[in-house]
Amino acid sequence: MSKFSWNDLIQLNSPATAYLSPLSCLAHIDVNAFFAQVEQIRCGYTKDDPVVCVQWNSIIAVSYAARKYGISRMDTIQSAMKKCENLIPIHTALFRKGESWWTYYDGCGSWMKDPEKQLPPNKFKVALDPYRRESRKILKIFKEHCDLVEKASVDEVFLDLGRLCFQDLMFGENEEFESCDQLKMLRKMFIEGDYDLKSRLPVVPDDLKKLEFVGNVFNSENRCLIEDWDDIIFLLASRRTQAVRDVIFKNLGYTTSCGISRTKNVCKLGSNFKKPNAQTTIKNNCLEDFLDSGKFEITSFWTMGGKLGQDISEILNVPSEGSLKYIRESWPNSAVDLEHFIEQKVKELEKNGSTTRIDMSKVDELSTKIYKLARGIYCVPLNPRPVVKSMMSNKNMRKDGCTSLIDCIDWLEVFSAELIARITELEQEYNKIIIPRTISIFVKTHLDDVARKSTQLIHRDSKINSQQLLKMGTQLITELDAKFARGNSAKFYPLLNMNMIISNFEIIDQKKTVIDMFGQQAQIFQKNTANKEPELTVQGTDDADTNAARTFNCHLCSLEFDSEREFQEHLDFHVASKLSESLNGFNGDSKNLSEGEKRLLFPTKRKTASQGLTAGKNKKKKTNSKVGNILSFFGK
Repeated sequence: MSKFSWNDLIQLNSPATAYLSPLSCLAHIDVNAFFAQVEQIRCGYTKDDPVVCVQWNSIIAVSYAARKYGISRMDTIQSAMKKCENLIPIHTALFRKGESWWTYYDGCGSWMKDPEKQLPPNKFKVALDPYRRESRKILKIFKEHCDLVEKASVDEVFLDLGRLCFQDLMFGENEEFESCDQLKMLRKMFIEGDYDLKSRLPVVPDDLKKLEFVGNVFNSENRCLIEDWDDIIFLLASRRTQAVRDVIFKNLGYTTSCGISRTKNVCKLGSNFKKPNAQTTIKNNCLEDFLDSGKFEITSFWTMGGKLGQDISEILNVPSEGSLKYIRESWPNSAVDLEHFIEQKVKELEKNGSTTRIDMSKVDELSTKIYKLARGIYCVPLNPRPVVKSMMSNKNMRKDGCTSLIDCIDWLEVFSAELIARITELEQEYNKIIIPRTISIFVKTHLDDVARKSTQLIHRDSKINSQQLLKMGTQLITELDAKFARGNSAKFYPLLNMNMIISNFEIIDQKKTVIDMFGQQAQIFQKNTANKEPELTVQGTDDADTNAARTFNCHLCSLEFDSEREFQEHLDFHVASKLSESLNGFNGDSKNLSEGEKRLLFPTKRKTASQGLTAGKNKKKKTNSKVGNILSFFGK
């Protein structure tokens, strides 16, 4: 029998808990040298052309063709051009100071001899919009091929392939599966519900052991490729990931690398294991072999690098190489033993007056994480919709980049345009309305003094534009200038850094009704005006025949609607209209007022001169306006 149960297999169908199943199957896919590929494709170069993407003097992406010359991101553009005479440097798109749009300045850059083509940083700001645009195209393809996708960064995603692999296993229509009688029996058991969740799955049929993986399978010890159902799941996943990678290359021209494994951390290591344009599967029975391959240490994992990783390495006294194997062998039984060891070491350090970045209140979580990471079994879920809490547009100034209030406003125009473009991208990506409620301006002076000013963003519409941001930002920077620069600008200017931050986002689902969007306020108003609601009438037969003709009438407007959905949208209009009038006042054309209310609130209009002459004989004594006009009463 298999070591996996029916429950392990069925759990793959749950997006919320599939990652916890022993049969879990995740993938990490990233675009090779993404920025360089974007520029390579945009400018019509091939994968064999040595392209580098440049920001000022720095190289931010190196194509694999350029890497053959020993060029890396550590090079300046000048040193890289010495290594490769045929190097093709392409500068990122740029915003020009004082302009609200970005553009490419092809043929220009710091490497050009002509001063007019050198793109001085004090007059420009890098625009990453082209890369975010291409990222959205790629993400759209991933979402079309997989039901659970986490965008990890602009050029990488995680995929949970559980549902897809389960579907292929149980319902896939291919000759390899159709000819396997034992698999047919397994499918029949599932369809008829003839199984116990706790019972073990049958052994993998010999016919399925002949199937081949797509791409590279890490198997340094030459183990049997297919032993149990987890291997079958990984095999199906390798086909799925290759298919989506092929679509990306065919439609957009980008090559990608992929890692397939049970957990997110190992997937990410796998995608980087063999590049470019490759995929690597790390099976469960090869996990420790993979981690001990000489390429990875405990600091290779997310959140385990930097100063925290350094502290952990020192406390655990791990060797510079083979740290993962060392951790497994030193604490073979449980994470509790590791927890006690860390607690003891931290207390000794504190006693000796040393400090550490390890949070003692979370040592149990940290110990469990380290214990499982060293074994490749640290399971965390995918987050398909990460919450964006704030956005920042930032500029590090050079020389005379910002020496006055006018310069500040010019840069704010760039910041405003960039932030609005990013909000629009998010709205399109998640089909939401995103409304920032707070704006902040941060500056750093040449004396290293910092100043910050924030205010609430007040706007009536659900959409905010760059001019509104610019107006509020200008108000804030003007206040900062008045406080710190007036009378002694030398203490404030030139600025070393300036940024605009928008935060406190209100996120609204575009599919919600008016009542959903306005929330309790709209519902309370609707309740208070229930006697004026348009009456809902459904006309039709009283039979049980659901196909009978039905119409929906609004007596207030004397309109008929063929569908309930159209009628509901019409009712939403009335709710919105009432809410608007409650906030902004009524007008004479309102359908939410009776004729009597209209006469009280909107008296007869003044007659024209000709009308006054013909009606003069019948003219009554003028009524005191303070008595006859109800508006005068409310106006007191």
